[in-house]
Amino acid sequence: MTELGNFLRENREEKGFSLEQLQTETKIQKRYLQAIEEGRYEVLPGSFYARAFIKNYSETVGLNYEEVFERFESEIPKAEKEPTEFIPRSERNKQSLDGGESVFKTWLPIMLVSVVILAVLVGVWAYLANRDSGANGNSNGSNPASVEINNSKNAEKDSAEKAKEEKKEPEKKTPEKPKEQKQPEKKEAVLVKKGTRGITTTYELKEADAFEIAFKMNGPVYMDVKADSKQLASKMFKKGDTAKYDLTGKKEVELNIGAANFAKLTINGKPFSYPIPTEKRGIHQRIVIKNTAFSKQ
Repeated sequence: MTELGNFLRENREEKGFSLEQLQTETKIQKRYLQAIEEGRYEVLPGSFYARAFIKNYSETVGLNYEEVFERFESEIPKAEKEPTEFIPRSERNKQSLDGGESVFKTWLPIMLVSVVILAVLVGVWAYLANRDSGANGNSNGSNPASVEINNSKNAEKDSAEKAKEEKKEPEKKTPEKPKEQKQPEKKEAVLVKKGTRGITTTYELKEADAFEIAFKMNGPVYMDVKADSKQLASKMFKKGDTAKYDLTGKKEVELNIGAANFAKLTINGKPFSYPIPTEKRGIHQRIVIKNTAFSKQ
């Protein structure tokens, strides 16, 4: 290791720089910095690069490079040709950018003048072209032949549209839907009590379009159902059973209910109240209904 190398290394270490940090600051590769400290100048790209690297190294660690060069003149390689002083990579990039900007600034005025001249030439050409077309045309700038052709085309178009309209079929009127006829309202059954004898009660059914009876059993019930002397039911019903009979058109209906307290009766959907209270002595009841509404039809 040379005296210059020792001197530079000691100053680097006093400043607290490692070789990696010095490489970042100087933009000089670490192997070149290490070669300078070890006096191996043959590793460097050339003698003038060696002087430039030593100068940059000295300035970065706070030394006056002129004093360093004067003190260690015998050790520092002498450059035969030093065309330019060594410039760090960051400075070289900056100079290249500045050069690009200067070229752009040089050409910008020329480009602007060229654009203005081109615009003037286009304007003159357009003016001359319009003047020539106006001189060759008629007073209003239209060509009689083209006007005649356009009028002919318009006439043909109008006649075609007229013929198309004549061929159109008259619009078909949508037939009106026949009004729905109102269904006659169903007449509600009118049940008129005529009298009670013993356990038999007679009723008269008036103004009824339908005649339906239904039972729901809340307990065991024995029951007979007759319509116009015809037996429709004669059986024992248990709790939960239901029974329904359509008696429309029947003249006389007879119901023989063995346990009316367990038989819930409806006539045409309306609840029927037994004439004899079931909680007293009306457990067994006979109901006779004469359909006078049917006999009048």
